[in-house]
Amino acid sequence: MAPRRPKSNATIKDDAHWYRLPVGAPVHHNVVPYGQLLLQNESSFHAKNLARERIYRGVDLQNQKLALSQLERGGMGIARLNALKAICDTFTSRLSKDRPMPDIVTDDSDWEMKRRAKKYRAFIVGHMSETDFDDLSRRALHDGTRLGSGFTRIDDNDDAVFAERIPVNDLLFDRRECKYGKPQQAIRIQRVARDYLAELFPASRAAIERAPSSLRRKDDSDIDGDGPRVGDLEDYVDTWEGWHLPTLRESTNGRHVLCFDTDDPKAGTLVSEPWLEPRFPWSHFQLGDPDWGIYPEGFVDQLVMLQHRVNCIVRDIQLNLAATGRGHFLVNEANDIPTEMLSGFQPFKLKFKGATPPTWNAPSPFNPAQMGALEMFIRQMYDMTGVSQAAATSKSALGAGASGVALDTQYDIDSDRFRMPQANYARYRLNGAQCYLDAAKRVARRRSEAKGKKRSWVAVSWKNRDAIQKLEYDKVALEDGSYRLRIEAVNFLPDTRAGKLSVVEQLAKAGVIPRWLVPTLFDEPDLQQANSIMLAAFQNAMRKMDDLADEDLPVPSPEPYNDLDLELKIVVAYYNRVQIDRAPEEIQERYRQYADLVTDAIKTKQKQEPMLQPPAEMMAPPMPPAAGAVQHIPAIPPMSPMGIGAPDMPPTAQMAMPMAS
Repeated sequence: MAPRRPKSNATIKDDAHWYRLPVGAPVHHNVVPYGQLLLQNESSFHAKNLARERIYRGVDLQNQKLALSQLERGGMGIARLNALKAICDTFTSRLSKDRPMPDIVTDDSDWEMKRRAKKYRAFIVGHMSETDFDDLSRRALHDGTRLGSGFTRIDDNDDAVFAERIPVNDLLFDRRECKYGKPQQAIRIQRVARDYLAELFPASRAAIERAPSSLRRKDDSDIDGDGPRVGDLEDYVDTWEGWHLPTLRESTNGRHVLCFDTDDPKAGTLVSEPWLEPRFPWSHFQLGDPDWGIYPEGFVDQLVMLQHRVNCIVRDIQLNLAATGRGHFLVNEANDIPTEMLSGFQPFKLKFKGATPPTWNAPSPFNPAQMGALEMFIRQMYDMTGVSQAAATSKSALGAGASGVALDTQYDIDSDRFRMPQANYARYRLNGAQCYLDAAKRVARRRSEAKGKKRSWVAVSWKNRDAIQKLEYDKVALEDGSYRLRIEAVNFLPDTRAGKLSVVEQLAKAGVIPRWLVPTLFDEPDLQQANSIMLAAFQNAMRKMDDLADEDLPVPSPEPYNDLDLELKIVVAYYNRVQIDRAPEEIQERYRQYADLVTDAIKTKQKQEPMLQPPAEMMAPPMPPAAGAVQHIPAIPPMSPMGIGAPDMPPTAQMAMPMAS
């Protein structure tokens, strides 16, 4: 069955108002024609995206296929120098090293809301790890570098939160709504296996089996359309998923629908429900800020003309080398031999008369000015985008022995050109965190409506994949207006071995790292592991502070092997913090109780210390060194009782090393 053609322009206006129908009403007769019309209107934009993909990969465009295939068969394939791909890959690798993480700010909220915000911080970090959001962020960044835009969907499947990449050509917008960058509705076309869709929606199985096959699109093939197409996609169905955002916070015209094309008046609408969130369920990365609309230019649009000129120069050099580099043979007419008997690739034979052969001067294969122009065009491509040629070739202009300060300075200089893309990338990850919060609210709402028929928790990684914490979705469903999201501060450490060793040297000289720990960082400078050792006492104290804020847990007991002085300072600071936050009296009493326990433990330890000292008469005086002998000085100074302090610095005064991003 062939797909229905979109309706005429006289009736498409009614289809655009599909969101005005009641919740649960069939809308596929409105949504599918409207989506087909948008797909038709966006055909030129989608074709340009495919051309950008081919230019990035260095694939020749379709109108040159026949001529270039003839050259390939003759052994004269066109050479390419794809500087554009190197620039895009270097830029993506550079920005993807940064992993901006969201932080929840609830300064004006009550104590309970702040506790829920902290749980949500653990929830969102764990879900980002479980759903591979970092990998999806790199893919969105890669799409944005080439095409200008990249999309990552964060949504719920009724029972949990998932994340996936959305190809740019799958999303359909009315460009008139996108003029100011805030479209009100969007439709996604997605090809789904017929059996899979019928298994998800068994009530509509009969209509799904009779639905028309998926539409042929220009981006169906991974081999750029130059190979045979097998089959007719009869086992696949196009689904049309639409969203309309509510116009105001109190509005009820927000809608979310999922449809497919069918003549059945009811079975074609698989999902029809209200949409309460004021945003779409995806995070959009933009390489730049467009003046109009939502689609900025990517690097391909900025560099395509220079890349074309580079290809032309490289092809001229290739043809010149082929013409001047093959064998040239001077043959006397009296002793003529067939060309087929000459060696080399496509040899050239010149016949002459007489006993003296002519003089042959081999021409230069290329003009030096041509090579200078080639280098100039490539250099301009890098300069226009701000990408360093040294970074593209994995080289450093500072050398292998550069200090950490020099690396930091060079990193700041190189990053100045990327301030806007870096800010957009951080905003993209921040919007992704908001989408995780929205999806958690929808899961909590659906589970509340299901009245406990489904499980009330999911296993979420917290800080790493080894620590599993069970979090209830309704505990992290924060209300809009009670919080705000911001990007956490992230410090920078060099990634190279030389840079890490330089940082280790600087931290050791400053006394941040004790001398006994420095040799362990020579073989493999793992600063994160060293940080975990240095801050173990501090992190243990912070864990106890979190336990004190939870009334369901018992008050922890301080031990002599804890850093009691440090814990006393931290618990006093936390006690003042919870008073500022107006925590319940029960919570404040727990902090006071623990402060008293730590104080008593310190007094007990001070009383025991004189008893551990040996009597003075048992301590022999040190022997004076012999005349002329070299006095031995220990290489490792005495450590603090906890074994983590610097020789002249107590453990509580230790400074924290910067964490790697």
